[in-house]
Amino acid sequence: MILFNSIEMILQENNNTKVQLKKWYKNPAGQYFKKILLDELESIKELYQGRHTLFCGSSEYKKLFQKNKTGTFFSIDEDVLISSANLSKKLPFEDDSHDVIILSHGLEYTHNPYLLMREIDRIATDDATIVVVSFNKYSLWSLVKVFSSKPPWNIKFLSPYIIKEWFKILEYKTNYQKTFGLIPYLGKNITTFLSHISFLHKIINNQFGGLALYTYRKRVVPLTPQKLVFNKSYKVSNLAKNI
Repeated sequence: MILFNSIEMILQENNNTKVQLKKWYKNPAGQYFKKILLDELESIKELYQGRHTLFCGSSEYKKLFQKNKTGTFFSIDEDVLISSANLSKKLPFEDDSHDVIILSHGLEYTHNPYLLMREIDRIATDDATIVVVSFNKYSLWSLVKVFSSKPPWNIKFLSPYIIKEWFKILEYKTNYQKTFGLIPYLGKNITTFLSHISFLHKIINNQFGGLALYTYRKRVVPLTPQKLVFNKSYKVSNLAKNI
């Protein structure tokens, strides 16, 4: 089900990010890295199992999450993803209503990602899992942004450290993080060869790849009231008599 097809909910200033991102995912570089992320998402699917799933952002990875037949699935596409810098209306979901929420480049579509994350947190259950796919600001890919205006270099890249701190403020714990594509796409053969250099992959690639995948788990420890225990009997001493 696609929600928010109402113009009044489209608060994004323009759809340039959407157009550029779709264009990139259609070319060989986008297809190459999309397959890598799909394979990785499939391998960690036990981390984001739930009954009520909400998918926000680019539809490139949506089909993978639609496979869950045991619960509900809702999707907010790029055209109607709320720009949280001007957030005037809440998402049409109750508090604590979704236990799996995916932000597929969803944060890149907003001018103030933190406000969107707060709204996502509102509808997340106490044990919810948030899956984030985004471009990594601290990667070699960012160096190319200086010299190229083509996608994805003309799209906003986000700092993984800031995203982590935002979720930490909202009481989420990181339970998975990995990046892919240490070096920008140089053709399938060359890029595949470089990805198999084990020491680069283990030491560098997990932090500084161009595409990032994270999962965050909300941890709210309920307060358990402690039962007061009183002695069954009390011994009261006699008051001393005045002399």
